Amino acid sequence: MALEYGFTQKEKDSYYLSNRVYSSFGRDNNDDFIMLYVYSQDTDLLLQNIMIPIQDVNFTEEGFIDINVGQHLRDAGFSQGDYRVVYKFLRRLAGVERQVYVDDNGNVWDGDVSEKVVNGEVKFYTSTTNPGIDEKDKNTETELFLKDFTYFIDDISTDRTELIIEVDENIKNEEYREDFETMSQLIEYKSLKTDDFGAIKFDTKNPHILEFDIDEKDRGFTQNMVGGQIVIPNLYLETGFEDTTNEDAIIDEIQEIDFIEPEEVVQEKDPIKIPEQTDEFEGRFEREYRDR
Repeated sequence: MALEYGFTQKEKDSYYLSNRVYSSFGRDNNDDFIMLYVYSQDTDLLLQNIMIPIQDVNFTEEGFIDINVGQHLRDAGFSQGDYRVVYKFLRRLAGVERQVYVDDNGNVWDGDVSEKVVNGEVKFYTSTTNPGIDEKDKNTETELFLKDFTYFIDDISTDRTELIIEVDENIKNEEYREDFETMSQLIEYKSLKTDDFGAIKFDTKNPHILEFDIDEKDRGFTQNMVGGQIVIPNLYLETGFEDTTNEDAIIDEIQEIDFIEPEEVVQEKDPIKIPEQTDEFEGRFEREYRDR
């Protein structure tokens, strides 16, 4: 009997979702990647975490990701034993898992680098001209410093649910700082518009349904957008007014209101009497005003 590798039917029933979940993962070749976490089976201790580039996995025509778990473990040095593995499918927002060389002003060096041992310590220097740093036509050695092109955690809350992330002030790079400033902002999605894709239209039979034909190279919507709002600016720009009849307005039934009669006004026993203005009073007032 031939040996069959992979998940058993019981494992498939446990690990596979009964319904497919839409994801745009894999459409961004530059920023999508996979993190593999390997845990011990007994103590649940994290043994190793590995970053897998998107180019190292295969996508089937049905939209599934073909992952060779055994090969990933062997590449990481695990040849035998029982382990628990966790795959996380991520998309980069800011920072890059690599190191860069910068000068003493924080400018990133993209040219060749030479190494020298000075007093038993390895130091790095520029070996070619880089106008971004020295702005000279001749080779001038400038000392460089190796920095991680990532951000660092400055503080963590006591319940470990929040943290403060800071930039490395020794790195003066526009992309590095711009990604940091925009990674918490609202992501504005703009579709790729080609001949037959990238546009939306209302369904001809149901005006409450929007149809969207997406290009296969488009990142598309993400799962966390489900339940959100779609805002269409200038929808009534041609006419300037929305045609409404208020037929769908819901009016609550008006309940009958009981009015309370005010209490009777009690008159004073001896009200203040205002003297009547006679013809004699009006004549006297007119003479006094004329004399003035």
